Amino acid sequence: MKQNKISMIGRVLGIALLTRGVVAVDTVWAHCDTMDGPVVTEAIPALDKGDVTPLLKWVTADDEAEIKALFAKTAPVRKRGGDAGELAERLFLETLVRLHRASEGAPFNGIKPAGTPGS
Repeated sequence: MKQNKISMIGRVLGIALLTRGVVAVDTVWAHCDTMDGPVVTEAIPALDKGDVTPLLKWVTADDEAEIKALFAKTAPVRKRGGDAGELAERLFLETLVRLHRASEGAPFNGIKPAGTPGS
């Protein structure tokens, strides 16, 4: 009887941990290419502050120069606002996310709206 109870508890805990692991993996992979994902949500404040440094962790060392150069061009255009500012921001975000996804070996099909389930 006691062995059956321990075995049952072990199974329940195993299932709980497995379920938690699946949910955690889905959450981690879910947002890399969405507007509310960690890459974009870190990029927007970096653009506001004019500091590309925190964004370099999202790309490989080989891609850092491209991101730095595009950031330098994006920041002043973005500050002007209007359509040009929006386009500059979007180009930067799409490039950053595309390069990040490539570093993971994942496809990039554009940035999806906030709240989009994982891809």
